[in-house]
Amino acid sequence: MELEIERELMEANSPSPPDIGESQFEKMLGEAMTSIDGLMLVTVTDSDRVPVIREALAVFHEPRFEEALIDKCYDAFDDIRKLHVGSSDIMTLFYGAMQVVQFRVGPYYGTIVCDFITNMGMVHNLVSRIRDFLKVLSSISKDGEHSRDGDAG
Repeated sequence: MELEIERELMEANSPSPPDIGESQFEKMLGEAMTSIDGLMLVTVTDSDRVPVIREALAVFHEPRFEEALIDKCYDAFDDIRKLHVGSSDIMTLFYGAMQVVQFRVGPYYGTIVCDFITNMGMVHNLVSRIRDFLKVLSSISKDGEHSRDGDAG
């Protein structure tokens, strides 16, 4: 699975004809948005809170709510780290009539928002697939940093 994702990322970095369309990962997210009933938002940000991935239903337009959820995600994982409570990388929460899954992989933080009837098994399967993608992305960015450091010396 990781090799397949890594191959997809490498192909995405090389110039491609405009008729190729979305990457396999983007297609997977788009299909998840339509096939998982109640899924409203999937967003991943980097350590500087810059969006890396964002898929949302057209009716989900809550920028302040989304921003507050992302802030809480960073705060919660930071608190866990400071308290040495464990190494939790995935949290499932209830907020009003919504279910929220937040996760972390390396420097990336993800938030998924869905309604209260959503099949959470399907959502956690989606989280697993996104985490696999982010692990590969993380390792590629680390390799790039190491090669730049080697060039500087």
